[in-house]
Formats: sequence, C-alpha cells, structure tokens
Amino acid sequence: MKLREVHVDRYGPLRETLQLGDAHVVYGPNESGKTLLVESLLRSLTGDRRVAGSRIDERPEGHVVLDGEGERYELADGETLLDRYAERYNCELTPAEFRNVFVVRDGDLRVLDEQAFYRRVTDRIVGIWTGDIETVRERVLERGRLTPEGWDLSASHDDAAQQRDLATALLADVEAYLDRADAEGLDRAEVACYEAARERREAEAEVAALEAAKAREDYEQLVKTKGSLERSLDERAQLPDERELDELAERLDDLPTGSEDELQRRKTWYGRATLAALLAGVVAGAVPLGLGIREPSLVAAGPAAFGVVALAGLAGYRSASNAVVRLERGRQASVERASEVGIDAYDPPAVRGAIADYREEHDNHAEVIQGNTEVLRQWLDIDAAEPREVVAEAEDALEARRAEIDFGAEREFTEEMLEDARERAEEAAEREEYRRERFREHRRQLERFGERAGGVRFEAFTGEPLDLTVANLGALGDLADRLREVVDAIETDADVSRAAATVLDRMAESENEKMTTLFADGEAADVFRRVTDDRYVDVSLTDDSRLAVELASGERFSPAELSRGTRDQLYLAVRVALGRRLMEGRDGFFLLDDAFLSADPDRLERQAEVLGDLVESGWQVVYLTCKPDARDALAERAGADVTELSSL
Repeated sequence: MKLREVHVDRYGPLRETLQLGDAHVVYGPNESGKTLLVESLLRSLTGDRRVAGSRIDERPEGHVVLDGEGERYELADGETLLDRYAERYNCELTPAEFRNVFVVRDGDLRVLDEQAFYRRVTDRIVGIWTGDIETVRERVLERGRLTPEGWDLSASHDDAAQQRDLATALLADVEAYLDRADAEGLDRAEVACYEAARERREAEAEVAALEAAKAREDYEQLVKTKGSLERSLDERAQLPDERELDELAERLDDLPTGSEDELQRRKTWYGRATLAALLAGVVAGAVPLGLGIREPSLVAAGPAAFGVVALAGLAGYRSASNAVVRLERGRQASVERASEVGIDAYDPPAVRGAIADYREEHDNHAEVIQGNTEVLRQWLDIDAAEPREVVAEAEDALEARRAEIDFGAEREFTEEMLEDARERAEEAAEREEYRRERFREHRRQLERFGERAGGVRFEAFTGEPLDLTVANLGALGDLADRLREVVDAIETDADVSRAAATVLDRMAESENEKMTTLFADGEAADVFRRVTDDRYVDVSLTDDSRLAVELASGERFSPAELSRGTRDQLYLAVRVALGRRLMEGRDGFFLLDDAFLSADPDRLERQAEVLGDLVESGWQVVYLTCKPDARDALAERAGADVTELSSL
C-alpha cells in the first residue's frame, strides 16, 4: 500500500493537504511543518497516542488515503495502516517495526534496540523461536532473581543478593544467640525476674509490716510522751513556785543560829549564873562584916565583883532570851509563810525538808519536761520552744498522723528486726534489678532481631509475610525457621533458574544459527555495496544478533566503527532489505525525514539512485527535506515530484 493523499486539518499549527506520487519530495525551509507532518502521519498510521519526542499533545485531525493494488482506501476514524496490512495481507506489523524499518525521523537511519529488533524480525520472517526462548529465559532469570550475564543474584529483582545476605547473617546471629540462650538458661530469665520480684515484694511487705508496727509504736510512744509532758507541766504547775521556795529558804537562813534547845540551855545557864553571882555578892558582902571588917572598900569589893558577874550573866540571859524569842518568832513566821506558799509544816526543819522535796520534784519535772519537749520537737518537726506550745502543736501533729497509723498491725517488733528486714529487701531489690537488667538486655536483643527481620521481605520469597512478634525464645526459634525458608527459597530458585537457563541457552544457540539467514538473500549487501561504490561486500548478523559489515579484504566492522555517512548508508541498505522481506514482495512505502543529512554529494547521488531503483521496483518513497541538493538529487536520480511547503 502507498500513500496517495494526506489531509491534516489540524495538528498544532499545521494545516496541510498533499497529493503524493510514487517518488515524492516534500521540500520546505525550517519551521515549515515537515516534522509535524511526519508526527501526524505516524500517529494516524500506527495509532500511537503519542510519538516519542512529539511536540504536540493533541490528536491529529484529518485523514489519509491509501492505494493498494489499484484500490483506494480512506482510513476511517481510529483505523490504522497496520490494521489494513493485517486485513489485506495477514501481515501483523507492530508500530515499533513500522517505525524502525519504514520511517526515518530526524535524519537518523539507525535501527533502535538492534539485537532485540533483529531477533523479533527474524522470528517473524524465518519462523524461529529465539524471541520466545529469550522471553522464557528472561522470565526464568527473573524467577531466579539472576543477572542476565553472570547469573548472579540480582539487585534488580527484590534485592535478592542483599536479601539473601541479610537473611543469612541474621540467621547466623539468631542461631548463635539461641545456642547461648540454651547454655546460659536465658529461657528462665523471665521466670527468674518474676521470682526475684516475688522475693522483693515479700521482703518489702515484711519491711512495711514492721514499719507499720514501728509507726504505731512510735505514735503510741509519742502520745505517751505528750501525756507525760502534759502531766509534768500540770503537776509542776501545782508545786510551790521555785522563787517562793528560794525566798522561804532565805527566810529560814536568816533565823538565829543555833538550835532552840541550845538557846534554852544558854538562857537557863545565864539565869542560873546571874542568880549565883547575886548570891555570891551577898555572901561576899556579909563575910567581911561578919569578920568585923568595916573598911568600906573591902566590904564593897566582893559584892561589886560578883555584881559585875551577875550583870554579865543577866546580859547573857537577856541575849539568849531574846534569841529564843526571835527564833520562835522567825520559826512562826516561816511556818506561816510556808503555809502561804503551800507547805504544810509545823516547824522550820519540816519546812526545810518540804522545800528540799519540792525542789527535787521541780528538778524531776524539769528533766521530764525538757526531755519530752525535745523528743516531741524532733520527732514531730515542731519549731516551738515553749513546752505548752510544743504540747499544742504535738496534739495537732499526732491527730494528723493518727490517720496513717494501722492500729491493727499487731506483731512483734524490734529495731533489729526492722533493720534485718530492710537489708533483706535491699538485697532482694538488687537481685531483681540484676535479673531484670539481664532480662531487659535479653528483650532488647529480641527486639533488635525483630527490627532486623523487618528488613527481610519474607512474602516476596516465601509467599507469606512474617506476621511474627519476636517476644521470646520460642518466637526467635520460629524466626530462625522462617529465615531458613527465605535463604532456601532464594538459593533454590536461583539454582533451578540457572539449570533452566542453561537448557534455554543451548536451545537458543541452535536457534541463533538460523538468525544469520536474515540477510542471507544478499539484498542488504547488494544495496550497501552499491552505495559504498563496492568498498563493502557483505552485511550479516553475528551469532549474538549484532550487525556486522565486511570489506573486500575480509575485515569485519560493527556499525559503531563506521563513519557517520557510511553508517547511514548501511542502515539504508538494512531498511530496504528488511522492508522488502517484511512485506514479502508486496508494495510498500518509505517515509524519510532528511535521511541523507550527513551524505557528501557523491554518496547523496548514489543513495538517490538506490531510492530510484526502489521506486522502479514498485515501492513508494516520500522524502522530506530542507536541503536543495537532496531535493534536486532525488528529482534527477529518482524522478521525484516536488511539493514545496511555506513557513508556518
């Protein structure tokens, strides 16, 4: 089929209608719409929604008229040239095959993805199965997650190599930890923690019970202390004031010295001495007279002397008498004062005894008050210093503390028992902390294993997600089993895939021998020889489906080793040969967009002659160019008609 009419009603800024002959040049300057025309035709002829590199997103509007064996066909809306080929010739061309053989865009004659393309074309033309074998091989390698070349585990398929290494390393660490856990009895770590916690709770309960008993005892003792302090304060308040006792003691100290009996004895003695002196004076006066002595001085001397003695005795008597009176009065006053103070005593010695007793009671109460006050201040954290204030604050503090006391805590208690219980509780807490730290490390290790397991894609390799929480050694053992499944699955799939790929490669080798027949008819070589002026004598495919050319000397080159112009000539020959084989002798067309950009004048003329021969053999050539020399060469050598486009 050939292109006869192209109507582009709208494709971006392009609006154009062309009538096309068998050899036709569409000539125009840059920005005249040639590239847009090619894009529009490709989308209309192949049905591609968007041609690679296209400039316009919109769908082209218009139609194409085809000529096939004298009959004209207008492609209906949505119908493509490839649909017509399939219907008319039972020839199923793909859009890729159509673009790679019959259409040259942007002056690039190369065949894209050559190896795969040649294999597909060979499969279609020669009827071999290299494409299917390659497809199966690719799927086998993909199933085994292998690289295409070395058949090593590939990072492109589920990161198989990394996943296998990750699972293997994790499995080794898990197995080592399970062995260690068995050797160290880590399976009992949690039980040991519970046992240590139970021991600690029991010890703490014992401490709490003893502390409750101590608190009750302390409370009761403080209540007693407060009561004792209150009683001492009340009882001391009933005692005579110490200042009054001191004053009374001073009164007693001021009483005349000596005892009452002694003073009475002195009074009696002085009285008797006075009477004796008086009697002696009388006698002394009477004796001289009885002796007849009348001398007055002698008569008066005796009585005078004894008078002096009598006077002295009288003075002593009076002094003793006064002392007795004063003592009696002082004693009476002291007894009366003592009675006022509150001392019931009948004489000073009894008062002195009472004062001593009261002073002792004061001292006893002072000691009790001082001691109990200090105890309450310290134990109840009281700032007051005055005992009565201490009592008041202690009353409030004890009332507040009462709610905290367990009065039902009846048990034996000593400070030694409490100290022993506290030591046992502390030791139990240390044991529990040690075991818990060991258990926490065990749990942390299990968590780390779980986190690492999160990096293994179990479902991708075994078909099932992990769905496992690594919380104990049993779950860790299950994780080890799942990791073995992953490693085994990866390695088994790889081994099976390698074996299958080996078989497929052997099959492909046999099929690849047939691929050399793609250019066996020599048409590509004939065209290439002609356009290169007989420099190159052969075009063929290598065993690995790569294009190669041969000089007359027998030296072979790949397309990459050729100059740009020679490479273009090679691909022109390849396209002509492949196009004829694909169409199997039927008419077709080539759509060339400045395909000979890199050709020098001589090569341009030879290439134009090849296209002219192609037209003479029944093919259509539509060549779009902005080069006057290409336009003229095709018009002269291929007899092409020329349509000129204007700038858009």
